[in-house]
Amino acid sequence: MPFTPFHFGPGLLVKGLAPGRFSWTTFAAAQVLIDCETLYHILKHEYPLHRGLHTFIGATSAGLATAILFLGLRRLAPGPVARLEASSPFLKSEVSTAGILAGGLVGGASHPFLDGLMHGDVRPFAPWSDANPLLGTIGLGSLHLACFAAAMAGVTLLWARSNRNHSG
Repeated sequence: MPFTPFHFGPGLLVKGLAPGRFSWTTFAAAQVLIDCETLYHILKHEYPLHRGLHTFIGATSAGLATAILFLGLRRLAPGPVARLEASSPFLKSEVSTAGILAGGLVGGASHPFLDGLMHGDVRPFAPWSDANPLLGTIGLGSLHLACFAAAMAGVTLLWARSNRNHSG
């Protein structure tokens, strides 16, 4: 799923469940960073398309690298960060250390799981195993529907929490 929005759905659900402790922005950036590997191999016409960054070790490392990059960027923009922190508990986690780390790590770790369900060249447990026991456990349509449903549930939770915070 290179650069697919379907990966973002489970992240929105996590944001809806833990809005004050999870950076969805870092989660999404980790997803895109990992899929840069796939894009590179698509452009080079090289197979397999999914390699080291599509393993649990590689993807979690990429998620951590994304979090470290975001933490560095946060230091470069203290004014906007302070405004985000003061504006909303939902946005505060987008720039908090814990939120950024959670977003990057969950984004990284979830990527090979989701891609492993649908791509035959994903080896999520490498270097220990070349097997992909996730492949085919759910159909492509069901996977996309589940990711979409996760997104809708996350948005609904965020909307409900936001309205509850503004009504009382």
